[in-house]
Amino acid sequence: MNWDEGLVLTAAAASCSLGEHRSEILAAMLEGRTAIEDAPAIEGEFLPESPGASVAKIRAAQVAESDPVVGPVPDRAEKLLSRSIRQALAEADLDHQTIQRMKSEGRRFETIFGTTLGGMRHLGEGIRTGRLGEFSRTTTATVTRAALAGTGLPLGGSTVSAACASGVSTLAIAATTLLADEADVLIAVSYDPISEFAFAGFKCLRLVSEGPLRPFTADRTGMRLGEGYGVFIVERADDAKARGTRPIARILGWGGASDAHHLTQPAPDGRGAARALRDATRAMEPSRRLPDLVAAHATSTPANDAAEYAALSAAFGDRLPEVPVTALKSRIGHTLAAAGAVELAVVIAAMEQSRLPAAANASIDRESFPKLDLLCEGPRSGSIERAAVVSLGFGGADAAILVEAADASHPITPHFPGRAVHASSTAGDAILISGCGVLVPSEDQAPIRTGELGLDDGALEGLDDARAVRRLARFSRLVRAAGILAVRDAGLEDAEVRACAGFVGTRFGALEYTIDFYQELIRDGLGAGNPLYFAESVPNIGSAQLSLGLGLEGLTLSVGGTVIAGIEAMHLARRHLQTGQSERAIVVAAEETHPMVRKILHDLGHGTEQPSAEGAIAFVLERASSLRDRGGVAKGVLIGSKVNWPASGGTLASIDSLVNVIPDTAEGPIDSISSIIPIIGPPAESLAGRVVDLAMRRRRLPETGSHRPSATRVERGSVGPLLAAADAMRAGRTEAIAWPDSAGGAGSLEIGGVSSPS
Repeated sequence: MNWDEGLVLTAAAASCSLGEHRSEILAAMLEGRTAIEDAPAIEGEFLPESPGASVAKIRAAQVAESDPVVGPVPDRAEKLLSRSIRQALAEADLDHQTIQRMKSEGRRFETIFGTTLGGMRHLGEGIRTGRLGEFSRTTTATVTRAALAGTGLPLGGSTVSAACASGVSTLAIAATTLLADEADVLIAVSYDPISEFAFAGFKCLRLVSEGPLRPFTADRTGMRLGEGYGVFIVERADDAKARGTRPIARILGWGGASDAHHLTQPAPDGRGAARALRDATRAMEPSRRLPDLVAAHATSTPANDAAEYAALSAAFGDRLPEVPVTALKSRIGHTLAAAGAVELAVVIAAMEQSRLPAAANASIDRESFPKLDLLCEGPRSGSIERAAVVSLGFGGADAAILVEAADASHPITPHFPGRAVHASSTAGDAILISGCGVLVPSEDQAPIRTGELGLDDGALEGLDDARAVRRLARFSRLVRAAGILAVRDAGLEDAEVRACAGFVGTRFGALEYTIDFYQELIRDGLGAGNPLYFAESVPNIGSAQLSLGLGLEGLTLSVGGTVIAGIEAMHLARRHLQTGQSERAIVVAAEETHPMVRKILHDLGHGTEQPSAEGAIAFVLERASSLRDRGGVAKGVLIGSKVNWPASGGTLASIDSLVNVIPDTAEGPIDSISSIIPIIGPPAESLAGRVVDLAMRRRRLPETGSHRPSATRVERGSVGPLLAAADAMRAGRTEAIAWPDSAGGAGSLEIGGVSSPS
């Protein structure tokens, strides 16, 4: 295959405890170095068990502090993200001036973020000090906006979480966006700062090792936390060639799956990881080639390494002994969401230097892993033309990617898990809504607390396994219950549900458990913490519980940090289906309420006098061909979706981001107001509603008839826009739902009734 075809990486920036460039990290690994003993940037500390007793040492890894500080917010996530993003842009020849020129020529830029922590460090500081400025930086949207400032890129991007599989998942989403022809240059970013929240969480789950990390070794005892940042520039090969940029690697395939087994333990047979790895490596099947290197997830926990070996065995069979495997976390710790990204960057450096880095402290447990060729006796020299990276995460999230070296002697044809939307097999295959489940309290319901509305417990009874959900976060129970209602409404069989992808959007997630866990560890030290509260507080808990509750085995991930997270989840699901990667997807938006968060939002000027409400809403999206083949009934049409981020700071740029998502079908000139698709937005009296009014005027649409504010008198977070979409669907109307986020982003959905033209 020619290098001017397919999808390529034109930059790979990485930062971890061994360095801030992929070649620097690789050089340290080849020298046999490790850096997982010290992390002074962790905010908290262990408390002595008794007065005068010694205090336990914090064993973890962090990126070395260095100057200059880049970006407007000098905390670790924003500061180190800014540096890595700029490093990647420089490698891809994308300086500020070049980006502005390309945008003026119509080239479309989009950034996708993956994280498990986001602004969690700010939450801890806010709880300690009460400073509103810290609370205001807690959401992922504010972290990413600060990290992108001054780059020339739009100030934001959807933030997803597939737990520790987030790094590879962001690359898959970036590639999907290119296949869908909805952007031209993708910046795939994954990050996690070192944090007391994560350290205490893994500690209370008893997954942290006191000794060295010993992957695939008989006496392995656990992992250690690391810090990492990974940034990739992804483009079509012909676009990169046209602008004179040399690719550093080519994407051959990727895969995403879910175990549907357990929240914190992998499926022992490695079934989800095996599916993801098989999908990622399908490009090699015609030639019967094998990867020249696999970077395993290899956390050094007993359960993970055993399950991953089962996955490798299932994927490669009797030829597994021919596949060199390395385990890089043994040198840099577990960088969580950044793991797959940092490890892929190191793999690309290994391709460039023809040197394979080895695991540290390892000697293979031959009784348990008889066919494993683990690099553990020092680095090897040899050509690496194709390599795979495997990432596994909480909730059974699995992801894998296969890349090819820039100088591969015999390039092979990629095999993507989907297909481009312009291919004849997918052209005209509309995305239909076949099921909907709604769980929201009525507006006249008695409040559960001052200014907060909640569902009566009876609304959830009988929907789910009572024993399975009795200790779960309220948020998790809402996600699962709404998903069950939507699946029932769609009439899906069990096998059809298992094959679904799952996307969950939320602004805040499991608020109560998150705040309770954090307050406890601040009060009682790093050795404290309820393991259930931590496990239920991870950012992908919604998609994890959707998979566990309904048995989903397809790709599942969460989208968070914005009021428009539900729209973002619909947007990503639509792309996933339109590129043929699944036949159907379940999309959920859900929110809890909490008095502390309500007060903070009010004090920041982001709240309203309206009561806030918990709730959840779910849709089943299906490709028209899938619905037709199973004899299902369409209840609505997802005609289109858009998400946009401001080009710069300031109110006007935020209004323009909303202007840009108003569907083109609502544009003038208009002969009669009745020909305009109605635009449904937030309540008129809210700040967000006033922003929509300003955007409509800036778009020069008629002041009446085109914009109909939501009639709700309740603040529902990410559930609100999807509830408006459900109302339009049930009324059989074609309407556009347009909604702004307080951090400047905006999203829209265009919904049609079943009798509406698509």
